[in-house]
Amino acid sequence: MTRSYAPRVGLLLTAALILFPPSAQAERPLFGIEEIVPAGGLDIEAPGCSVPSLVDWNEDGLDDLVIGEGGGGVVEGKVRIYLNSGSPGYPVFNAYFYVQSLGADLVRTGGG
Repeated sequence: MTRSYAPRVGLLLTAALILFPPSAQAERPLFGIEEIVPAGGLDIEAPGCSVPSLVDWNEDGLDDLVIGEGGGGVVEGKVRIYLNSGSPGYPVFNAYFYVQSLGADLVRTGGG
């Protein structure tokens, strides 16, 4: 399974996720005026030093949002998936779920 990554998202210092809205003519989102990104009707806020990426997680042709949690005092690191139910140029993210392995949330504990 091939996943493409694109640097089109960023985090505010308050840990609220921002996405740069796309041009109306572009098939893929472009940088522009930043805005806080909602998912499932709420602004996305992730703990610790979170790392966002856009990738087609479920291979439906839409970029989904993947956020790695951890760092910044967070002991356990998990990976959140926000599936995109919008369109290629105008993503709409649903409430997140955690990546799982063997029926449990995949967790990376901090180390020294």
